[in-house]
Formats: sequence, structure tokens, C-alpha cells
Amino acid sequence: MPRILALVPHPDDEAYSVGGTLALAARAGWTCTVIACSAGEAGNCYTGEAVRPADVGALRLRELAAACAALGACPGVSPRLADGGLARFPRLPSVVAAAIDACQPDLVFTLGPDGAYGHPDHLALHRAVIAAVEAMPAPPALLFAAFPRGLFRPQYELCRPLLGDPPALAAADLGVEAPDFRIPIRAAAPAKLAAIAAHRSQLPGGEPEAIFPPGIVRALLAEEWFLLHRPADMRRVAPLLFALDAAQPGT
Repeated sequence: MPRILALVPHPDDEAYSVGGTLALAARAGWTCTVIACSAGEAGNCYTGEAVRPADVGALRLRELAAACAALGACPGVSPRLADGGLARFPRLPSVVAAAIDACQPDLVFTLGPDGAYGHPDHLALHRAVIAAVEAMPAPPALLFAAFPRGLFRPQYELCRPLLGDPPALAAADLGVEAPDFRIPIRAAAPAKLAAIAAHRSQLPGGEPEAIFPPGIVRALLAEEWFLLHRPADMRRVAPLLFALDAAQPGT
């Protein structure tokens, strides 16, 4: 069976970006692994259970394990790099390469060139995954999570203080008009919502839709979009993803 490795900057990035596809793949018998490069220790904590960054990080990794359980995936060992500091970590491509080598995936998922909404950690990991894959003699296929044009504009505006001055990306650079692959995920939407909800410490009021401004989560429950890094991989990726789509109920 195929193997997927989802490499994400922080716990919760896997759930909203590729959670539905991971859930479908796991149901089809694929091996799915999620590795968060940081533990998300610098973010706000809405549960009152943790105060120190180290405690927040440990809590967030437990939540990641719960999210993976909801999806049928396995949490890999996080290197626990500094939340907010991935761009300043020069060995990030080596860490990524080691994770890929350990998992031996057929497909690698990560966030796309816009990082969903331009977060510096998201952009840094995107670049590092490309560098790691392109340095491999026999690399896995690389797919980027993509989103409709402008969908994450409200989150971009909300996070402007974190995005740099000026931000590395303009608002007009967020999203794509059309992806290389569309995976219908309605059958896995409950699992995706459960995975988002598992990241409770990041959700004001514990509500899954509170992760982003209104309307964004609902827009992510019908399809997941992907861009293919190397067009030459189309022949080996397309049959896998089409088979995954065909295996869903009602198709």
C-alpha cells in the first residue's frame, strides 16, 4: 500500500490542509504519518491547562496525536524546532530529509508556496521540503496543499503582525485559481472536523470553526486541493489519487 508523509510546521496545520485526504487514504489502507516540525509552543493557549512554552508544546503534541487518531494517521516524532523560528534554522532541509528518509513515503504533503496565509514558518518549511526533495537521488512525489484564491485573506489580515514588515507575500499572492488535483472529501469531513477539534488548546471556546475567521473551515470540507511540485511525477501520482477518489462511497 502507498505511504504518505505530511510535513507541517505546527500541530493543527495537518488537519485543515490535508486532513480529509489523510483520512480517506487511511481508510483505504494507506500508511499515513504526520510530523510537525515545531510543537506550536509560542501560540495562545485557550484551555488554561498550560502556561510555560514547554508545557504548551507538550500539550500540542498530545493534541496532534489525538488529531492523527481521528484521521487514522500516525504521529511521527517532532524535532521540536522553535515555533516562529523555522526560517532562522539553517539545518531545516536536513531535518526534513531525515524525516523523509525514515518514513520512505511515496507521497509527501506540505503547505504550498503561499503557506496558506503567508506565515513565515509555513513558507520556511515549504522551501526546506523542496530543497530536501530536490537533493534526493530517488525522491518521493511532492504535493502542496492549495486553497481557493482569496480564501485565507481574512486570516492573512488577522495575522499581519506575525507576517513581517512588509510581509513576504502580498495578499494577492494567496491561493490559486485551479489546482492540479481536487480530492472530494465530504465522506471524510466528520473526521477532518474531529481532527481540527482535537487541537482544543488553539480553539477559542473549543469550537473547530474558531481556528480561522468565519467561513473558512466550512469552505475546506468539500474538497482538498493539491499542486504537484514536479510535472514529471504526474504519471505516478495521478493513478494513486484517482484510485483514492474512486474508493469513496458513492463513486
